[in-house]
Amino acid sequence: MRKTCSSNYLEELTNIAEKIAVDKHNVHFQMDLPPWFDRDKFERGQRFFLDNYVAIMTAHMCGLLTVYAVLPILRMLMFTKRSSTPEAAYKRYYRTVLHIYSWYTEELQSGSNSWKSLEYVRRIHAVSGKKANTANSRMLVSQKDVAITQFGFVGYVVLNHQKLGVQHSQEGVEGFVHLWRTIGYMLGLEDRFNLCTDDFETSAQRMALVNAHFLRPSLQNPSAEFVHMTKIMIEGMWCYSILLNYEAFMFMTKRLSNVPGHHYWDDEPRDGAKTVYKEMGWLDRVMLNILMVIHEVLLNFTLARWLLNWVFLFNTNVMNKYLPLLAMMKHGVRKAYVKIVY
Repeated sequence: MRKTCSSNYLEELTNIAEKIAVDKHNVHFQMDLPPWFDRDKFERGQRFFLDNYVAIMTAHMCGLLTVYAVLPILRMLMFTKRSSTPEAAYKRYYRTVLHIYSWYTEELQSGSNSWKSLEYVRRIHAVSGKKANTANSRMLVSQKDVAITQFGFVGYVVLNHQKLGVQHSQEGVEGFVHLWRTIGYMLGLEDRFNLCTDDFETSAQRMALVNAHFLRPSLQNPSAEFVHMTKIMIEGMWCYSILLNYEAFMFMTKRLSNVPGHHYWDDEPRDGAKTVYKEMGWLDRVMLNILMVIHEVLLNFTLARWLLNWVFLFNTNVMNKYLPLLAMMKHGVRKAYVKIVY
């Protein structure tokens, strides 16, 4: 029964969802809470995020790298031209961090900043889809694109919490899935295509299918455009965190998607592929070592996790907002400041 449901989801996502535009290029829409919304569960998801801030933000960064391996999403990103340089990428993705942070920390109700943020993001999707469809009738922001992008924020947390250092609790992760089910709905994703459902096991199966059929194959054979755009993305976001080394994060991303050859620890099973880690440059290996120790060792200790969460929260909400030193050094004082817009 479950296998049938899973295969039906994959078939609908592949053959139906990719032909249905989000909001059908209509920039005027009514945004409401879904009829199944559970505020207590949603707030448990928010607490789960704050308890695992460093791990989940890393999952988001890897998730963004992953979804850009899917050509329709990458082409839409390139069409908008809002992240074609490191400076533009820094502003775009740091602003994305601020939007997402508001979803995780504020009460979701009409008129709140998180509500305004979701309205803004949905409007941007609709406008981008309309412009792209006008320029090229085959381009659109589809239900499939939004579902795959949704994976970038929730998929790795559910499927690979141990590799990220996420402190798993069933109540917490179910709340997290409900939070992203709600966000998907409010961004125009139909329930039948939503990765997140009212059943956790079904949600996890859908995420595993998306990874196996769309993301892992794309990461194994990335396009030249993917490499170019993701390098710009990481170079731009380096101003947000000096831990963002391209080769190290790409290794971590492929490791989370179970791409062959991306094993790290000596006791890990080998898949017959060559060990990618041994072919990396010394600096890339040092940065990867740091990431692996943080996520697979330190975050498993309460005190270390609390300290790291505090440092990264301070970096997001204080340093990068009011004194973005790295961005000042790279882009100049006036261009270093990023404000969230609704």
